[in-house]
Amino acid sequence: MQLLKTLTAMVAVALLNNNPSFAQDISLGNPSIEGPPKAGNVPVPWYRAFQSPDTQPGNYGITLPASDGKTYAGFIIGNRWQEGISQQLPTPLKAGSTYQLSFDLAFPVHYDTLTLCTGTMAVYGTNSPTEQGELLWQSGTFTHEQWQRYTANMRPAKDYNYILLMSYLPPSCPGKSYAGALVDHLSPSLAQAPNVTFAIQPTCKGKSTGKLTVIATGGKPPYTYEWQQHGEHSATIANLAEGQYSVTVRSANGTSVTAVANVEAYTLEVKAMPDMPLCYGDANGAITLHPQNGVGPFEFAFANGTFSQDSVYDGLKAGNYRYAATDAVGCMMSATAVLPQPDALQFSRVKIHHVSCTDVTDGKIVLSGTGGTAPYTYRLQYGPWQADSLWNGLDAGDYHLQIKDKNNCEINTDSSLIRYIRECAVFMPTAFSPNLDGQNDVFRAKVHDAVTDFRLAVYSRWGELTFETRDPEGGWDGMYRGKKAQAQVYVWILTYTDSRQQARKQTGTVTLVR
Repeated sequence: MQLLKTLTAMVAVALLNNNPSFAQDISLGNPSIEGPPKAGNVPVPWYRAFQSPDTQPGNYGITLPASDGKTYAGFIIGNRWQEGISQQLPTPLKAGSTYQLSFDLAFPVHYDTLTLCTGTMAVYGTNSPTEQGELLWQSGTFTHEQWQRYTANMRPAKDYNYILLMSYLPPSCPGKSYAGALVDHLSPSLAQAPNVTFAIQPTCKGKSTGKLTVIATGGKPPYTYEWQQHGEHSATIANLAEGQYSVTVRSANGTSVTAVANVEAYTLEVKAMPDMPLCYGDANGAITLHPQNGVGPFEFAFANGTFSQDSVYDGLKAGNYRYAATDAVGCMMSATAVLPQPDALQFSRVKIHHVSCTDVTDGKIVLSGTGGTAPYTYRLQYGPWQADSLWNGLDAGDYHLQIKDKNNCEINTDSSLIRYIRECAVFMPTAFSPNLDGQNDVFRAKVHDAVTDFRLAVYSRWGELTFETRDPEGGWDGMYRGKKAQAQVYVWILTYTDSRQQARKQTGTVTLVR
């Protein structure tokens, strides 16, 4: 979750005004639809949209007196018939602005020879007097035969030069039926209504620390506010518990909008991000506290210390640390942070090959490490650090060995190489018994020399190659192609170059005993 520094979010709950500077009240011509009662036509500046709306009363059996003035409009709609009235506006409806239009509606049960199924009214924004364009408002069905007042709140998605009024067929009407409406006493203008957004501060769970601020745009300032739950009349209400709150915002031009905001509750959550010590046992670890929600600024207490705004605690050894946090509205939490540490850097293996015989210098040391933080580097006798853990060509003596990991954690040990005082030569056994008793289980050369170009090959009595190695320490375990080789006599051939740089070849037999 993204860290909210103040958690005061601008949340669009009601209608949002994209460009309030262009919006204004838009006057309507002849809002009472006054003119001679006439079938199939309406008085200027109204247009006949689609088929033939009528100026009433007195046509097709309509006798209801006007609610304002003397005349009004009537129209019907069916699957193959639609009527409406439209008017070109002096200034366009602006996309993203909210407008209110009021009018009286009545349901004509009978229209000429038709019995209508219900009353309906829809308002559209359009750029032609004879196309529906964008639906801005629908009345729902109604069946009252006397005048009732309606107010449409409309927010077009685009700019429109015309407004169009017509009925629509609801799903409740049978397929061949008709709906219709009588309309009179339109408001003299499409009044721009305020658009409402909220600045919302949530509340700590179980407390009343929430806050709401109304931000009104559009319409005509100044605005007045009425909160339904609290009866307050300011733009901001505070000390709120979790729940929904509704407010009615009224503009100086008489329009109003009721909007709803939701104050959510939260349980303060603060995550501890550990940076473990570089080396085992070090006191250079750190813990950083990251609020995941809440209302800033935050304060933190670490290891039973005092509260402050410092969220980073360093110079720590591995271990468990208690911490607490509080936000600006008094929501609190506490938890335990675990600071791990790397495994101790250790020598997992120090492999030594002593000097083989009297006349050579072929000592060898191979190091292996574990723990710490890879990769490792190695050093012998305080020489340069290297990535290779092998040293060859060493003489007898004492050696200081070191391993260093990625974080410069170091360990060291000492080892010694001895020289065997004996003839430099290679010897081969005459028998072996691979029965896993730990005695003579492997047939291998006894190399008492610094040899190179080593190759040992073993053949069956039929001359088939049974085993081969080029490693002076390698040997045959008595297996051939995944199975135990037969107990019999085998021939071996050994070639190598000795420490005097002389090519050598030795041959013989070995008996495999089962």
